[in-house]
Amino acid sequence: MSPERRFSRWRGLENYGLTCCVNALLQSFIATPELKFLLNRWDSSSVREDALNNVPVHLKGVLGAIRDPSCRAPHKDFLRCLDRQHIQLNVQHDADEVFLAVLNFIQQQMDDKVLALEIQSLYRLSVELHHQCVECSSNQSPPGSSYLLSLPLHIRHQNNTLKDCLASFFELQKLSGIDNCFCDQCKTRTPFTHGHRILSLPTILCVQLQRFRLSDSGWMQKLDCSVEFQESLDFQDICSRDVFSKDFQKNEGTKYSLFAVIVHSGSAMFGHYTAFVRATGGSDWFYANDSHVEPVSWEAVRETYGGRSRTAYMLLYRREPTQTQGGGEGEEQEGERQEGERREGEVQEGERQEGGRRKRKKRGGEKQEGEKQEGEKQEGAVHEGGRREGKKQGVGGNKKGRNRKGRN
Repeated sequence: MSPERRFSRWRGLENYGLTCCVNALLQSFIATPELKFLLNRWDSSSVREDALNNVPVHLKGVLGAIRDPSCRAPHKDFLRCLDRQHIQLNVQHDADEVFLAVLNFIQQQMDDKVLALEIQSLYRLSVELHHQCVECSSNQSPPGSSYLLSLPLHIRHQNNTLKDCLASFFELQKLSGIDNCFCDQCKTRTPFTHGHRILSLPTILCVQLQRFRLSDSGWMQKLDCSVEFQESLDFQDICSRDVFSKDFQKNEGTKYSLFAVIVHSGSAMFGHYTAFVRATGGSDWFYANDSHVEPVSWEAVRETYGGRSRTAYMLLYRREPTQTQGGGEGEEQEGERQEGERREGEVQEGERQEGGRRKRKKRGGEKQEGEKQEGEKQEGAVHEGGRREGKKQGVGGNKKGRNRKGRN
């Protein structure tokens, strides 16, 4: 698909009173066909009571109407619904907080809880707590696991890289001195290693760069320092092996591709949100600034690293399909793609053959009709000739009769 045709698929969203935050998030949802697919499986007509305040109902409506040019404001009802859910219009909001709120509304308000859990699982990064005594090496982690829908990464005042921030988040910390913990085996307070280990990675990885924090004077400030990120990342290249839980599936994919960047411009007290998005399977980037959308290059996305007011705040990565010897997710998706192309080819070939058959039938019908008309024409000519001949003979006979009668 050419850049011009793909660009025509993207659509800007009008700002209805400080709604740039929601507009930017909606652009990232539009670039997530996995979310639309799951919402389309949901029979939202079953929501009869309080449907006006149902966030997933209106989100499904936005994703369905965004490509309809006759719908001039596809997101207006969604904005009003959020307003009734205390994400108010004409009020500044934090993009990460709104993102988490929307996912929570989906979990709470969808009557199909199994499907709601599938949607949440798109973004779920499951971790287990690691809490181990340094002296006796006994693992005293509490049972169970927890999960993150958005991965909050601390950034330093100087230059950062996304890989360093991720490695720092999962790095095991040593608790010693006054931070010693009580060991059930040693029966005393001992040094511990503490941190999180990865149980499973999500299909859609949402990363929040924590640029807003309280200053020493108690004021909220924004860090415009640089955070360098790439279009692709691999957790195995970032994290050491001990970061992954023993229950982590080794055939689970660890490679990701960037497809959306939520950008914040301005200060901590006042700002504006925009988004860079990329179509699934495409390489072309687009910049969405409320109602304005334009194609851009990767270099334009890189300008949001930092060092100026327009900085990347949220990064959304899609996990790349894997290819395993036993037939993995990548092979399955590739097989589905090839099967879809095969079926489409069969349909097109069938339509071509049917079209040819209809044309031949039409030409045959026209030929038969022409022959029929020609036969009727010839038959008419024969009848007309016979009629004229008979008439001629009749006239001649009358003349002869009259002549004979006159002579008699």
